[in-house]
Amino acid sequence: MTVDEIYSYINSFAPFCAQESWDNSGLLVGDGKSEARSIMLCLDITKAVALEAKAKNVSLVISHHPVIFSPLKALSPENPAVILAGANISAICMHTSFDFANGGLNDFLAKKLNLGVLANEAIDEASGLGRIIKLDKEMTAREIAKAAKQALGCKTVRVNNADKKVSTLGVVSGSGANYFRLAANKGCDALLTGDVKHDKFIDAQNENFSIIDASHYYTENIITEFLTEKLKGLAEEIFVACENKDITETI
Repeated sequence: MTVDEIYSYINSFAPFCAQESWDNSGLLVGDGKSEARSIMLCLDITKAVALEAKAKNVSLVISHHPVIFSPLKALSPENPAVILAGANISAICMHTSFDFANGGLNDFLAKKLNLGVLANEAIDEASGLGRIIKLDKEMTAREIAKAAKQALGCKTVRVNNADKKVSTLGVVSGSGANYFRLAANKGCDALLTGDVKHDKFIDAQNENFSIIDASHYYTENIITEFLTEKLKGLAEEIFVACENKDITETI
């Protein structure tokens, strides 16, 4: 298949036109008419990932986060997009378009947690972002945090109001703490997301709400598992980059 054909297939289940106005999802590097013989998957196209793609003679890299987000004012040989372009490697980045998609990243996150049944509504109805889970049984926020750590492979999970009883859980992949009040208004007792700032924990605590921070990386890196299955058979080989890893350490 060509890169354009892979793009069209992704567009069929996660339309790029649905992305946020500030986003930069789509075919960001390369020639859509080139053949996609091998596909490498990752969350972020870091310099290490780009060099791995070059070393392995990959045709196409598919990531969640855009390899070009802000406009480039200079081209450095160290820039991952420049490395890919120099090696004739294409890059498709499926960011907020996949976050919003029905059956997309937030649905897969809820499935991975395996804690209950999805309600038939999003946390943010306007965009389609976030999912609501009716738990199979009442749990404390602490118990949910432990279950998420196991299910997602997190190094660490933070939670406030840990003894709070939770029957309905909201989930927003990536950085979604700003949605906690919207989740509360939808009947959620807690919200699982990532990148939670101190002030959001304080606000939630004051309002008797729990936020579970399972980190940006671990709530979104599951895209590689999703795409491995979703794209099966569309290229000679599809694999997750060895350099696709959490680059932070817990000391």
